[in-house]
Amino acid sequence: MATRALNSSKNASSPRSQYQRSDETRGRILDAALAEACEVGFQKTSVARIADRAGVAVGNLNYHFGSKQELLRRAMVSLIRDFRAQLLFALPSDSHDFFEQEKLGLLTYLAYLRANPSHARLAEEVRLHDPSLYKRGIDAWLDEFSNRVTSAIEQGAIRRMTRSEIRMRGYFLLGAYHFLDRLIESRPYPGDEAVADAFLSMLRTGVGPIPQENREASALKELYVEGR
Repeated sequence: MATRALNSSKNASSPRSQYQRSDETRGRILDAALAEACEVGFQKTSVARIADRAGVAVGNLNYHFGSKQELLRRAMVSLIRDFRAQLLFALPSDSHDFFEQEKLGLLTYLAYLRANPSHARLAEEVRLHDPSLYKRGIDAWLDEFSNRVTSAIEQGAIRRMTRSEIRMRGYFLLGAYHFLDRLIESRPYPGDEAVADAFLSMLRTGVGPIPQENREASALKELYVEGR
């Protein structure tokens, strides 16, 4: 009897191993849902095809997520988190040059788009079907961009701007990022380095230091206005 109890305890799965298997299954299902959406879009996904991709029964999808709608919502969250991580830039800690960091960040993002060509389109689907989720991702990027610009201003790398001006330029840059997937698909494509250099030139114009001659002209204008 003691032997049977011992064997039973050996065969019983520990709660931790059960949780691990459950998390692994949820992860496989989410990955399968995203892969399916990359091919047909979120709204045309099939529960049966997702289950087949994940190697589980259809009932497991309902067990872990409750409904197809909740599964797709979680897949959208996963996508936006991944997308946002790229937009927030995994910048090298040993680089302190603002413009060099932005260039390296853009090159990272271009590589991400090439590796995941459907993700930009799926992000647009999220914007249409779950605008609050999409907005949270955009707001996170704008906050991070504002922090980087503010730090660069304090270091004297770029000219001083108000919070409103920084945010406005952030939206301009997001507009440029929005069409990068289409630029990559265009022919002839100039190459990542050429795109990054053109982007950097635009960024320097928008936030870089004011040239000396422009500062002198601005000072003369202020004197002229004061003298009238």
